[in-house]
Amino acid sequence: MALKPMAKRGIGNRKDVLSSGDEAYDAIAAKILNGELAPGEKLSIRAMATLTGVSTIPVIEALHRLEYEGLVESFPRWGSRVVALTPETIRDRNSLREAVECQAVRIVAEMELSKEQQNWLRYLAEELDSLPRSTEPGNPFWNRHYEFHMELVGLTGCLSLEKALHNVNIFHLLQRNTLVNLDIFSQIPGDLHLKIVQTILDKKPEEAERAMREHILLSRNGIHYDKSIG
Repeated sequence: MALKPMAKRGIGNRKDVLSSGDEAYDAIAAKILNGELAPGEKLSIRAMATLTGVSTIPVIEALHRLEYEGLVESFPRWGSRVVALTPETIRDRNSLREAVECQAVRIVAEMELSKEQQNWLRYLAEELDSLPRSTEPGNPFWNRHYEFHMELVGLTGCLSLEKALHNVNIFHLLQRNTLVNLDIFSQIPGDLHLKIVQTILDKKPEEAERAMREHILLSRNGIHYDKSIG
């Protein structure tokens, strides 16, 4: 899955610097998400400059953006590293996801959605539920999964919820690629996302929250912490 930052910060009209920063960001993020840069691995600025083929200034910009999105963590007088998948970090992000998404579906279930919005949500859910679930490279399920959940939160009109969920989803992609339990896919109902949408369209916020929490707990059960990582 390609990262989709909420916003890319430009630096005036210095397109050469911005494009180099984007290039470094994309390269480092891809290597983190495909496992070439492992959770907890130190990210030397000079080493990342060599790895990405750009100078140190764009690398610093890229690391700041990745830290903002939760893929990198930095420490004074030590430097940066890929975020460590510790039990504490995983529990923290899981709690944030549950808080954000459960609140979001409650808000949306209480809204007066247009017919177009209702049909779009139903279409996204049906399409998502029809896709095979696997961790195979290029599997479209995870892109669609990201889009579905971001669409739901986007309907709330709350940018803070959107930003929080974006960062949580990126972290969960890292988890999924590193710690996923493949057996969980056989336990996930085929209409899981459509069920969430239906409770929203029926304007039942309590049931929508319950359906979303069940979904999150199922996803959480598919992540097994490995002490050798992070």
